[in-house]
Amino acid sequence: MLFFFHLFAGIIFGLLVGDLLHDRRWILPCIIGAVLPDLIDKPVGYFFFADLFGNGRIFMHSIVMVSLLLLFGFLAWKYWHHPEVLAVAFGILFHQVLDQMWEVPEDWYFPLFGVSPSNRGADYALVLVLRDFRFGSEWFFIFIIICSIILVLASRYAGNLLSRHRHALAWLTGAGAIVCVIIAGITIGTGIALLKRSFFLFFRFFGWDTSFEFFIGGIVFLMCALLLWRMRSHLLEDTRTG
Repeated sequence: MLFFFHLFAGIIFGLLVGDLLHDRRWILPCIIGAVLPDLIDKPVGYFFFADLFGNGRIFMHSIVMVSLLLLFGFLAWKYWHHPEVLAVAFGILFHQVLDQMWEVPEDWYFPLFGVSPSNRGADYALVLVLRDFRFGSEWFFIFIIICSIILVLASRYAGNLLSRHRHALAWLTGAGAIVCVIIAGITIGTGIALLKRSFFLFFRFFGWDTSFEFFIGGIVFLMCALLLWRMRSHLLEDTRTG
């Protein structure tokens, strides 16, 4: 999966977990964990230690590392009531699922299989970045993320103005949820039905190639739909109680 889809999925995942658990402490760590593997492994593997690794999927793409973080995070949550490490671990695991790391076991089980250095370095990393931005979805998710940040800032500094338009916001979030369900149905159905390659080209917008990418991408949109519908419910409850 591409970087800004990881970020978008992490934001959805973090907000949904925080809302379901009624604990905002989960949100930011989940988001950080969802992009942390690329933020750490790609600079380390392609820039700082390219001669040693030459690979952008090492430490934080490893099931060994995330298992240790899950264990430590669970203990910290259970005995000290701090969910942050566990939330980061969940975000990292979510990233690994989106990347289908089990398809490349020598990377997923790193360092159990040792290091297999390649000639990939900074030039290859630049090629990857330029390739990602050829897909329209990256620009779309950048736009959505910026709009979300603006909305959060507006709710903080112009809360009274937004509160007067709760019905309109509830309508918009409900409509957004329906759109996400439609997108999810199309993408999941495409992945399950294994439709012919010519139809796959329609989804090159997202940079997806495999059935699993269609399926897991659809799951992310279903999560987005659930989050938007819960936001709609909260807005309507605020309207009734206000």
